[in-house]
Amino acid sequence: MPEHTELEIDSVISRQNVAKEGWTTYYVDGTNGNDANNGLRWETAFKTIQHALDVARGWAKIYVRGDEYDEALVFNYPNVRLIGEDRFTTKLIPSSLPPSNVAVSINAQGCSLTNFDVSVESFNNVIAILCNSSFITIDNLFLRGGSSHTNTGIYISGTDSNEIKRLVSYDFYAHVLVLGASDNLALRSKITDSHFGGGSFVFAIDNYSYYNLFYNNFIFDITYGVYCMPQAVWNSIFHNNFMSNITNKVYSETEKINVFENYYYDHSNVDNGFGIATEPYVFHDDITDPRPVVVPDGWLVLGHGGNTIKSVPVAGTYTHPNDTTEHDVLEFSAATQDIHISLDVSALTQPTEIREYEKIDGTNYRQISLKNYPDDFDTGTDAITIYFKQKNKDYKVTLKSTVAEGASRSIPYVYRTDGRV
Repeated sequence: MPEHTELEIDSVISRQNVAKEGWTTYYVDGTNGNDANNGLRWETAFKTIQHALDVARGWAKIYVRGDEYDEALVFNYPNVRLIGEDRFTTKLIPSSLPPSNVAVSINAQGCSLTNFDVSVESFNNVIAILCNSSFITIDNLFLRGGSSHTNTGIYISGTDSNEIKRLVSYDFYAHVLVLGASDNLALRSKITDSHFGGGSFVFAIDNYSYYNLFYNNFIFDITYGVYCMPQAVWNSIFHNNFMSNITNKVYSETEKINVFENYYYDHSNVDNGFGIATEPYVFHDDITDPRPVVVPDGWLVLGHGGNTIKSVPVAGTYTHPNDTTEHDVLEFSAATQDIHISLDVSALTQPTEIREYEKIDGTNYRQISLKNYPDDFDTGTDAITIYFKQKNKDYKVTLKSTVAEGASRSIPYVYRTDGRV
């Protein structure tokens, strides 16, 4: 039986990993590892993360066991994925920084940093993570800046197509700072699904930084949510929750900015019947959000299934006569798509029957729903929502007072039809 050294066995393991996945896999264990090992198994793990980054030559995965690592890191090779055990136990807390004053420098494209707790709380005027290349992913981190609020969280410098997601970031002067390159290189970075709190800026976009997306984030206790300089154009602020104690949710020195369907804690948030506020949210000058949602994460219920809103809501008023006859309120032809209706019935003083019908042939309608107002609704209901799932039919809504009102009543309504993308 031939004998094999551990080095030979690990060499076979490495070749198998590359053949199977196209990646070489390394392991780091801050307690039990040793940088004299080959790093190819947990039993032969490296001790320091930087040593693994130096050994990896691209197309490599590095798994890091939960521990506290006193290191500043530099990625110099492309397509390296650095993956912590989880962001609660895998802590990167450097006690000193290199002359660059950066805790993590990513200088090669296609790299990723996942599942870490990165802290620069003991420093002033430093950068936690510097992205100096393209196609970088930063995912599922805790990022801690310190109570002095002088540090920068993530600095994206003149590079394309970076993605930051699932970030919990506290107490930075600027949580995410995007600076365009001197040759006007277009930036298409994306910051999503993150929580930010404490400091001066969440997302600061400098001149010549184009087409960035700030999407699905939660912001609180900060001076500026998003700040855009004059030549930082066509950036989009979409589906975010701007919560308490934010002085300037969005401040843009250019009108070439897209802001829509965000939630604002201090807005009037009067519902138009479809989850959109009746009034736009005004930031300053001509910068507005024309379609703010009225509850946190309210954009999640604006569509139905595979549908998305394509039409503009139509508003009007129906005058309900002073009698006990059934009257048509709204009619829709089969040419329309799914129909959403909101009736403001606050003016009604007597019990009223609300019926929904669908046309079964060219002439006749069939009743598909009957509800009595106010008995069939929650106490205090003033607005009634009706939804027709289009089945290539005509539909209508009628009202019938069971007791005459004593005078005609105005019934405001708003409706919207949906189209399928």
